[in-house]
Amino acid sequence: MKKILVFLLVLPLFSVAQSNKLLNGYVYGMVHDGVLGGGIIGNVSLLHNMIAIGPGVDITSYKDHVMVPVFADVKFKHRFEHIEPYITGQFGFNVYSVSHVAEVDAEGGGQQPVTFNESGKYFYGVGAGAIWHFANIGVFASYIYRGYYYRYPDQIKLDGAVSFGDRSVNVSVITAGIVF
Repeated sequence: MKKILVFLLVLPLFSVAQSNKLLNGYVYGMVHDGVLGGGIIGNVSLLHNMIAIGPGVDITSYKDHVMVPVFADVKFKHRFEHIEPYITGQFGFNVYSVSHVAEVDAEGGGQQPVTFNESGKYFYGVGAGAIWHFANIGVFASYIYRGYYYRYPDQIKLDGAVSFGDRSVNVSVITAGIVF
């Protein structure tokens, strides 16, 4: 949560870079595996506007609970007059924490119920999109395939201790919004 607050506090600093067009802001709505959400990304342009790197944050849900992915966004793009296609990579942390009960395999055989805190770990995403530029703003649409990792119980040991591992979930993310 602290990472999100720091990001929101430094957001006004991006307005200085925006006046020189070194920064593009992306504000968008999204469909995250069938669930509506939204987000914002601030990218700094490098190497003659062909690479863009910056922070991003989404607000969506997973299993009917709020999920906030905080990530670094990297875009490789090339502009042809008004249209600018790009490929993107996203890497970050998934802010998600929900208490669950699950049946877990016991080392001695059978299954036992375990109450645990399912929490988000890291995630990655890769995708493509295109921007249509007008005078000072533009519109964009993209598709991103994301892989999330969550902390999940693997097995109950003979001494009663629970060992935890990763549970992966893959989702499709469709975004559309405004570039300024």
